[in-house]
Amino acid sequence: MAFRFSLAAVLKYRENLEQREYLALGRVHQEIAQVEAQLSRCEEWLSEITNLRTTETARGIASVHLQDAYERERGLETQRDELQVKRQELNMKRLQCLKAYELARQKREILEELRNQQLNTYVLDQSRREQRKVDDMFLSRLKRRS
Repeated sequence: MAFRFSLAAVLKYRENLEQREYLALGRVHQEIAQVEAQLSRCEEWLSEITNLRTTETARGIASVHLQDAYERERGLETQRDELQVKRQELNMKRLQCLKAYELARQKREILEELRNQQLNTYVLDQSRREQRKVDDMFLSRLKRRS
């Protein structure tokens, strides 16, 4: 008689649930990395535009061009602020996904531990049965000799 875990279907479900939560967490990490990269580029552009505006102002620039430069800076600052808000939202989402993943992992580990305990009990019981068979065979041979 082979070992059969009665909650095998539930364990498989828990493993799939854990995997799904892990993938969701990975997707959020990717989104955060993308936003971080966009934020970094935005900061670089903002720095370049500010330096360019400062240089051109020192050389003398028409007020129309100066106004355009300020508008571009404001646009990049707005974009930067939006990206920072998005990053904060994604970090909150990451924490939620992390909690969901950890909960799914714990539930799977509990079932896995139960399965391991039942398997150990099964193996111990099987070895005792085998030992009884060996003992019975030995005793029956011993009785035949006497």
